[in-house]
Amino acid sequence: MKSTNILLAIVVLSLPNVTVAEEVRTGVNFAGTVEVEGTPRAVMQNVLFDFAAAWTTCEPGLMQAAFSDDVIFSYPTTTVVGLDAMLADLDLFCGQATDTSIYFPADAFYIDLEAGRIAAEVQFRTFQRGNRQVVNDVWVATIVDGRGTILKEYLDGRVKDLQALGVLTLEENPEMLTPWPPRTEEWAECFPIAKAAPINTCPPT
Repeated sequence: MKSTNILLAIVVLSLPNVTVAEEVRTGVNFAGTVEVEGTPRAVMQNVLFDFAAAWTTCEPGLMQAAFSDDVIFSYPTTTVVGLDAMLADLDLFCGQATDTSIYFPADAFYIDLEAGRIAAEVQFRTFQRGNRQVVNDVWVATIVDGRGTILKEYLDGRVKDLQALGVLTLEENPEMLTPWPPRTEEWAECFPIAKAAPINTCPPT
């Protein structure tokens, strides 16, 4: 029995550093503790879970249930006003992307009940424009009467381009999200990268 336990410990220690997460919606996984259903915190958390599931399932009803008719949805380069515009944005994405999933780390959520605001760190994974993309985002939402009235998304558009170039990894489910995923082994020791398409080669000559 002792030798079996030792073997199991060796196997566990040899596994990749990937966090186990629970599926809270179709294609949406959370490594932390879900808020108690029916509480004000759960209501706010569910808005973001439903928002995430809308992208993974392409079901517009999830956004319709979670957001107000006059919602303001903003992300880099774009701001849309109104639920219909938000749904049109979802439809456009779903016509271009496949194999979408979303991951929330254990420490993802920051909830302010008094202000009616919730923020979450989130990893958005999809296959789009011929490449796999694994981008770390931040979502900030204002919730009024259980529905989102503002949703802001903060992400770095360079990440997906650098992943396509083999500069950044496609690491999924890390214990802690960082603004950029780790560099690939080939680029690990290279100088700081600021552009989406480095004109240099690596390693430097």
